[in-house]
Amino acid sequence: LYETLATAYDVHLTEAEETIETVLATPHDAQLLGVDVGLPMLLLSRHALDTTGQPVEWAQSLYRGDRYKFITRLRR
Repeated sequence: LYETLATAYDVHLTEAEETIETVLATPHDAQLLGVDVGLPMLLLSRHALDTTGQPVEWAQSLYRGDRYKFITRLRR
């Protein structure tokens, strides 16, 4: 996606903010994911900006709290 934005549309993302929080599965989420209503879930939200500070991307992903693990590698 980011490569297409850059090459086809000359849109270059420079920064993004991503948050991860716990939420409880709603009846709709529970039905889609095959879990009980109220199961703890992980909600990942991302907002990305281009070089002019314009918002380009807004995404939300919902993960089952009982089946997911995040691994992050940090380098200086």
